[in-house]
Parts: sequence; structure tokens; C-alpha cells
Amino acid sequence: MKIFHKCCTGLLSAWKILCAKVCTYGKVQATWINSIRGALKTEIIGDGRITIGRFLMSRGPLYLKSVDGGKMTIGENVFFNHNCSLTCAENIVIGNDCMFANNLVIIDHDHEIGKDGVTETLVSKPITIGDRVWCGANVTITKGVHIGSGAVIGANAVVVNDVEAHSIVAGVPAKRIK
Repeated sequence: MKIFHKCCTGLLSAWKILCAKVCTYGKVQATWINSIRGALKTEIIGDGRITIGRFLMSRGPLYLKSVDGGKMTIGENVFFNHNCSLTCAENIVIGNDCMFANNLVIIDHDHEIGKDGVTETLVSKPITIGDRVWCGANVTITKGVHIGSGAVIGANAVVVNDVEAHSIVAGVPAKRIK
């Protein structure tokens, strides 16, 4: 029964990747071998791209969005738990062997604030996440952040500054605790 379940998951995952590729006119690039158990929602507005490495695992829903020519790259053997959202206007790069708990938000831009309030203009800076990074539940990663390989981000953290490799950060805003 376990083999049957794995085969069904594999076929459904391949179907979800095919749908993402077709619905975005080929702007999503991914291998067919993945384990996507919940919904996979991809949206590309403008001339963006989403590249997914070998063996993406997701409990879903997983939301991947590229706007205004943003380039999103997800490495190999990456796991997303329930309800993760990535929105890219410039560049988001996630390394290999990363794990993200539920309710993750990664967004590489803000809206510009003018004299009359918030405008439609986006202000973006690239985000880079190294290999073997682990993020706890409810983490938010903001524009311009670089997270070094092997770092751990504690639950409920809001990452607004760079995180050194192999360090542990937590809090709002996230600060080094170890």
C-alpha cells in the first residue's frame, strides 16, 4: 500500500508541475520528480521566471509568484510545509537542502511610499538563502536579506538583516541568539 501511495503522489506531483508549466507558458522550469502533496499555485506577471531544482517537497498550499521580471530559483531537495508564500519582483535564490516550516513568507520588495501614501511602484532588493537553512513556523524574510548556509531562523522571526552562516536568529526583528 505504501508503494501505491508513493506512486500516486509522484503522478499527482508530475501533473501539478505540468499544469504550472502550461499555465505560465513555460516560464516555470522544474523536473518531474517531486513530492507535492497540497496545492501548488504559480503566477507569473510580466517576464518573470521560476526555476525549481530536483525534488521539491511541499505539504501545500505553496504559492510561488514572480512579478515585473522577477527571477525565483529554488534549489534541490527543498521542503516547504503548509501555507508558504514566495513573491519575487527582482531575485530570490534558495539553496539546496533547505527546510521551511508552515506559514513562511518571503518577499523581495515593498511598495514605494509617496507624498500621497502607498504607490504601485515596487522597491526591490534580491534575497539569497544558502544551503541547509532551516526556518521555523511563521517566519517572514524581507527584501535585501542574505542568509548564510546552515543558519537556523526561529519561529515567528522577521528577518530584516543579513544572517551569518551557521548562526541561530530569532525575534522581531530577528537577532543572533547563538
